[in-house]
Amino acid sequence: MWLTGGSIWDSHKGAFRSGDLHVESGRFGSVGSAPRTAERLEMDGLFLLPGFIDNHVHITLDTGIAAGNNIWRDALPGTIALHAAWNARRLLLCGITTARDVGGWDYHEIAVREAIDAGKAIGPRLFCAGKILSITSASSPFYPGMYEEVDGIEEVRKGARKQLARGANLIKVLASGAVNSSKYERADAIQLRPDEIAAAVEIARDNFTHVAAHAHATDAIRNAIICGCRSIEHGTYATDETRALMVEHGTFLVPTFCTAHAFLKDPAFADRALPHVRERYMKLEALRREQLGKARAAGVKIAMGTDVGTPGNHCGENMQEVVLMVEKCGFSPAEAIRAATVTGADLLGRADDLGQIAQGYLADVIAVPEDPTQNIATLHDVCFVMKEGRVFRNDRA
Repeated sequence: MWLTGGSIWDSHKGAFRSGDLHVESGRFGSVGSAPRTAERLEMDGLFLLPGFIDNHVHITLDTGIAAGNNIWRDALPGTIALHAAWNARRLLLCGITTARDVGGWDYHEIAVREAIDAGKAIGPRLFCAGKILSITSASSPFYPGMYEEVDGIEEVRKGARKQLARGANLIKVLASGAVNSSKYERADAIQLRPDEIAAAVEIARDNFTHVAAHAHATDAIRNAIICGCRSIEHGTYATDETRALMVEHGTFLVPTFCTAHAFLKDPAFADRALPHVRERYMKLEALRREQLGKARAAGVKIAMGTDVGTPGNHCGENMQEVVLMVEKCGFSPAEAIRAATVTGADLLGRADDLGQIAQGYLADVIAVPEDPTQNIATLHDVCFVMKEGRVFRNDRA
């Protein structure tokens, strides 16, 4: 099959080029001129990009609930898995062909991943962390299907091994408190201590994978970097010192900037949240904007992640993160696209077959009607999605 007549994103140049794109056996072939007799899909006037990678999603959560205290307490059997499958479909159709789920709910997201891989459900290529390793905290009752309570090195090791045994692709730790949490938990305070984080990293490395560290607090960010976590999720209270450490250690930042924007865009929705959570979000957006700009300037490796699953932050609206990186945080369109493609693939350890339109890479393609380097908001208008050579969306068909 050939995709003909479109403009094709060149990840090395950060620009589009004209040409026809060959796809065979789920992978990209050459870019050139399609033979006259070849099977074609006309892409005239469209701009083709690699499938986007969202490195921070929670497909099992209900984003329509502002006050998330044990949201699935009264759920009927099957409800969570069906909800996660619906969310996975929305991810793919908006242009996310690969996603890293960094905290599911009783492994329903892993069941959805298996169904997608078997061709029984529609969704992105999923990398799942299973349950998040957390200390005993006031917020654990908020997330009984998402948190695995572990205290001390041996419990961390056992908890990490349990996630891998249940099918996790990576390990997620709470190095600090969270924003969507009990009023007794502070996002600027550490949770797992350095020896506990190091134990999780040890188990991950034993199993050829990595640790993602939820880390708002300055000391939590520092601990996670030094202990060998591959990514810092959020990084809200980073400093010049911790940014320099990230560059030195090659640690990725997944900033999830859009969470406050998504939460606050509907004031009536925000007013239904727990008062302390609403107050936290109201302070968050300006701080995150400043932090993301400083991380960019420092040369930190930034991989796109939305944190869809947080209140008001819906699967299918993932492109808002990339758009906001440009509109509010000083990124060029090419830099933001790179964060959602090349750098995202690098974080996953898949830089050799994901994130680029290049010969031999998996044929993940999305298309938009305008040049996003001139109008980044066109990413909200994805009209074509191909994953591994299979077309899942074609608005022209």
